Amino acid sequence: MIELKVRRIPFDFKGVDFVWNKNNPGFAITMNKVSFFAIAFEKYICQAMRDVEPLIKDPRVLQEARDFRAQEGLHSMAPRKHCKALIAQTPALQSALDRAVALYDELYAAEPLQYHIAYTGGLESIFTPSFKLMLDHREHLFNGDARVASLFLWHFCEEIEHRSSGLMVYDHVYGSYWYRISRFKGFMAHVGKVIGAITEEMQKAFPELPAELFADKSSYKMPRIAKLKSLFGITMSQMPWHDPEHQPLPKYFEEWSAIYDSGADVTRVYGEGSTVRPALAAAA
Repeated sequence: MIELKVRRIPFDFKGVDFVWNKNNPGFAITMNKVSFFAIAFEKYICQAMRDVEPLIKDPRVLQEARDFRAQEGLHSMAPRKHCKALIAQTPALQSALDRAVALYDELYAAEPLQYHIAYTGGLESIFTPSFKLMLDHREHLFNGDARVASLFLWHFCEEIEHRSSGLMVYDHVYGSYWYRISRFKGFMAHVGKVIGAITEEMQKAFPELPAELFADKSSYKMPRIAKLKSLFGITMSQMPWHDPEHQPLPKYFEEWSAIYDSGADVTRVYGEGSTVRPALAAAA
């Protein structure tokens, strides 16, 4: 069990470009999709965690669930600022957010609470190997607008921090591995459906942008062995013996945490316009 920190960071995205990383526009658009997705998904998680609280008997697990929900609530609010800034410039993007939220609201109404807690635990368990890949190769991916880059570095580090929370709650309340794993394919299909809806609306809003930018071909800039390790980690995360707390973590997780603890401005911690001195980052 890890002590989770609730960090309220004053992000500001006024006037931010849709393609915020000109060095890697495909990745920039993919991260924009993540912002829209995060609002809907984190809202879904918070609702599930709130509804499952009465079923939690262990005070430590209950506290974990509450801290987890507090972090995820902020993970919905910060991307909302990003999306609000994008929508202010391109109002057609509102439909991308509306469709994403509607798809999760429909899912919540259609399935039992066990399904939602299993979805949360199953999906959260793949985030550490997925985000480790990106954090380990951030120089190729986050070398754009420091405001947006810093949003995702914060978000991914906190997802790694609470990597065990979703499964901890599921295992405590329900404990059925086979129920969770038998539905994992459905969880991923639903994620794909939501991302697909967001992508459709973004392409409608920006018809002038090449279609290939919406398909995200940025991963070619990361070493093949690193991508294979990430895929292996994702596969292992669904094994019955898996404990997210023992997953290998990116070095940047500790670096970012140290920078935050130093009091530096983590709203511009990395990328173009970063206000964090290189010496501070190196020392961390």
